[in-house]
Amino acid sequence: MTESAADDLMINYVKVYGSDVARLFASGERLVDMGGYREPLIGDESRLGRTPEEMGARARRVEERSPGAMQSEKFVQGFDPFAGGLQTNPDRIDRFLGGLSGEGGPGSAAGRLWRAAKGYGGIAYYAVTDRRLLLVGNNPGADTFDLLFEVPLAQVVAATVRGKLLMQRGRVEVRFADGSMKAWTPGMFSTSAARRLVAALSGQTKGTGPR
Repeated sequence: MTESAADDLMINYVKVYGSDVARLFASGERLVDMGGYREPLIGDESRLGRTPEEMGARARRVEERSPGAMQSEKFVQGFDPFAGGLQTNPDRIDRFLGGLSGEGGPGSAAGRLWRAAKGYGGIAYYAVTDRRLLLVGNNPGADTFDLLFEVPLAQVVAATVRGKLLMQRGRVEVRFADGSMKAWTPGMFSTSAARRLVAALSGQTKGTGPR
């Protein structure tokens, strides 16, 4: 069994890290669920809008000429006999295999969560309290956690287990009130961690962490 699979099945993150993460909480806030934050192994990220600074020069020119063109829905984009023949859309292939990794503009909840995880150099964890959904980070060798992202639970409108191929059985899609969505994989081979996250975001479990 891989280390990631063992983590999915054996580690109680609330018990192991609860007291350390609680330092980030407001008075009376309770930890309900916690787990490792993993981006989908494969998936279509084209619906997560980039800022101009994040786009390459060519992508910026295409977007300026035709807004939304970088999010093409076409599977076949053309035919070029000098570049291998049929030209397919790699984003649509990734979507077929792994689903959408997320959707939303740079300032959306999903966009901010994605950037927070992407830009962090340590190990990221999601944490659900009775008030907020958090992304927290732990640098290797450090005992403290950093708050990377937060959103009130009232801004989470849906959470669904949507397993995919390639070690993504425990993949979850979380939708926010601003219309954005972010998927991540609490469990690679098991759905137990994914189901706990969905229950926590739906208010179906009681907090067990420090008060």
